[in-house]
Amino acid sequence: MPKKGLLYLTANRLTAHSLKRGSLVADAVFERNDQDLAAFSAYLAGSRKLYYLVIDVVEEDYHQDTIPYLGRTDRRQVLARKLAQRYRDTSLTLSMSLGFEQAERRNEKVLYAAFSNTQQFQPWLNALEQNACRLAGVYSTALLAPAVIKGAGLKLPRCLLVSVQQTGLRQSYVEDDNIRFSRVGRLNLDDAASVAAACAGESARLQQYLVTMRLLPTATTPIDVMVLAAGKYSAALAETCRSTELLRFHLVNADSQCRAAGLKVFPPEAPCDALFLRAVDTAPPAEQFAQEQHRHHYRLWQISRGLYAAGTTALAAGLLYAAVQLFGAYGLGRQIQSDQARFQALSAEYARVTTTFPHTPTSTENLKTTIRQYRLLQAETATPAYLFDEISKALAGFPQVEIERIKWHIGKPPTEAGRKGAAPKPAAPAAAGAPAAADPGYALAEISARVVGARRADLRAITDMVSQFVAALKKNPKLEVSGVKMPFAVTAGDTLAGDIGSERAIAEDAAFSVTVGRKLGQ
Repeated sequence: MPKKGLLYLTANRLTAHSLKRGSLVADAVFERNDQDLAAFSAYLAGSRKLYYLVIDVVEEDYHQDTIPYLGRTDRRQVLARKLAQRYRDTSLTLSMSLGFEQAERRNEKVLYAAFSNTQQFQPWLNALEQNACRLAGVYSTALLAPAVIKGAGLKLPRCLLVSVQQTGLRQSYVEDDNIRFSRVGRLNLDDAASVAAACAGESARLQQYLVTMRLLPTATTPIDVMVLAAGKYSAALAETCRSTELLRFHLVNADSQCRAAGLKVFPPEAPCDALFLRAVDTAPPAEQFAQEQHRHHYRLWQISRGLYAAGTTALAAGLLYAAVQLFGAYGLGRQIQSDQARFQALSAEYARVTTTFPHTPTSTENLKTTIRQYRLLQAETATPAYLFDEISKALAGFPQVEIERIKWHIGKPPTEAGRKGAAPKPAAPAAAGAPAAADPGYALAEISARVVGARRADLRAITDMVSQFVAALKKNPKLEVSGVKMPFAVTAGDTLAGDIGSERAIAEDAAFSVTVGRKLGQ
């Protein structure tokens, strides 16, 4: 964080302060003339501080008004138009929200404030601009009054801050931590009695003025008065400023308050001014008078800090990611070394064990090939158990089907060529240059059976029963059914053979056959 430069500007002079370890030191004092303006410009040359300008002059104006409840863009435009209508020069103005009225329309209460004579500040502001100084804001002592009251430990809904300063007697009325009105009166600072009398008399007159301006609800509304003055006025103030029904005085020693605020060293002739500078250093208000053209270099500094913070964050994230990746690579390297050591140990153990094997007339690769072939033959070795089991499951639902013979053998895959009207399936073409794959063959069971108990009128029923038996065999996806020969041909193109007038002949002709195959290795 860069150092702060605190500038205190009155009608005739500007005082530059610096704050170091609780010491508020006046670095230089510049009068309002060409020579001192040039010296002030030289003082600012090459400075990298953040400057806070506090102005304490008589030419101030405060005005309260209401505007309807608006959106952000419309509100900004309305406030700019209101300021332009009220003030001829809007270079040092502000509008501050005071909350909303508790009514149906919810109008917003707004305080407009401005310095009525900005020409006297332009040489100082021009010097700041020419030297590309970072002006954080322009504040009046009235804007800092709520922070000074809060710093004194007073929590009051309505408070009139009366401060004895180099400019004169400053009176600032604060309500709900918002400035509502402020003015400066001339004062003879050398006469403590007249200072005390002015504090008491001006407080009473200001209370009546606030009632007239309707800033107080009623004429009998009491307000608290915080009198802030140097210690040399304490006795006279205690004698003169006595509380009444309308004014409740709270006397605060400015010298003691400076020490309580952490200022070990401060200008002894201006302790009240030091408290206002301390307030702008520790808790600057959000509202201030400077416009964007005055804060151009300050905005650039904020953008540069944002970019620097974003770059630092990205660099930190990159370094963290690189550290994680480096740690992972280190762990992976250790794992690779461990695996290599383990592989070498296992290889050495394998070599040691193989030296104890008896001598074989062939190589290890030939043995591996032989074992693979043996396992392949073992997998393709078939028995009729599976086919017989599936056939028996199918027969369980057809008690009239009687098996006469089952011929089991290993043969070529069944084709559909034997079926009437079916064309043989073409073999899949082998890849160019690749040897043809050996067909593992099928385990085949040729079933010869007949339907018992057949009668002359059951020709179609016999055919349906055989078809259902064949369909039951086909339900198993591992089985391939082919070579089905029905007991009767019932199509228009076939001739029914045999003596259909004889019951015995029909029973003998109710024979059929079917071939069931299962691919070896499945």
